[in-house]
Amino acid sequence: MKINTTGLIILSSFLLLAQGCAQQSSRTSNHFYLLNSNSQAISKNNSTHILGIRPVTVANYINNSGIALQTSSNKIVIANHHLWAEQPSLAVTRVLHSELNALLTQSRVDNGQFGSRDDWQHILTIHIDQFHGTENGQAVLSGDWQLESKGSVIVNQRFNLSAPIDEPGYASLVNQLQQLLSLLARKQAEQISIKTDQE
Repeated sequence: MKINTTGLIILSSFLLLAQGCAQQSSRTSNHFYLLNSNSQAISKNNSTHILGIRPVTVANYINNSGIALQTSSNKIVIANHHLWAEQPSLAVTRVLHSELNALLTQSRVDNGQFGSRDDWQHILTIHIDQFHGTENGQAVLSGDWQLESKGSVIVNQRFNLSAPIDEPGYASLVNQLQQLLSLLARKQAEQISIKTDQE
């Protein structure tokens, strides 16, 4: 039986190329991460107090599809294959809305992503300028928030929160960032409750 040497060479080359592509694909496969709220959805239709949350704004580097990691005092690296499943500004707004709606039991909390309403008695504005991990194993969340009533700012606070990441990896980082958002919501709820009780 006569073997076609040229054909075997072409076939072998093709198989090696296909194998190499498959290995490269598995090494660089994308992983997607979602921020979730720890609170269950709560419907409040007859609340006497109504708080509106404006859509959260974030620093430009945060609103990338890749998760950010700080590698030195002034250097941020954006991951190529560890990605947010949702635009971070939208995800953070959703999580904080859900957390605050559960914590502020006497208030209806509206998500400003669906537009503002005339019946809002207080308006919460939040800007986040740091939302990332660090090489030494910390999750970092910082920014500013304001509470307005009748056109006047009644609370203006800076927040700087951080916590150690339980174990290496992006999944643990995302979980800790989520816990920091929950902590921020608890701190905000305390201040908002004090102010609304005073009025």
